Amino acid sequence: MYKVLIPVDGSACSERAVRHVVELAKVVGAVQANLLHVQPVVSAWEVKHFLREQEIAAMQKSLGEAATQAGRGLLDAAGISYQVHYAVGEVAETIAEFAVSCGCDQIVMGTRGMGSLEGLLLGSITTKVLHLVRVPVTLVK
Repeated sequence: MYKVLIPVDGSACSERAVRHVVELAKVVGAVQANLLHVQPVVSAWEVKHFLREQEIAAMQKSLGEAATQAGRGLLDAAGISYQVHYAVGEVAETIAEFAVSCGCDQIVMGTRGMGSLEGLLLGSITTKVLHLVRVPVTLVK
């Protein structure tokens, strides 16, 4: 089965990436989609001073569920098999590591996410992922 990794952050661009995979499945047949939402590590002392580790983890899980909701709905409606994964770490590096550990054949991701305005043509996360992986990456505008 063809394994596709779709990093999602809840943005319209990541939703379009999921829609692209739905169309891809019509062409290639059976696809195993892997939705991955990565939260950056919370290191700010202001946050850690007021929230316990369990509260931070619960907040990150809640944000991950919200970020994957649209993608899950699209894949459910299309009848495409998928798994949802949540991770915490450096976003681009975590995406690249997950692609290897999961044995993904391809990454489909948006060109811009909900991050800051880094990168003029492509988002900074997208650019880093392109340099870190050895599998094909399809960028969706």
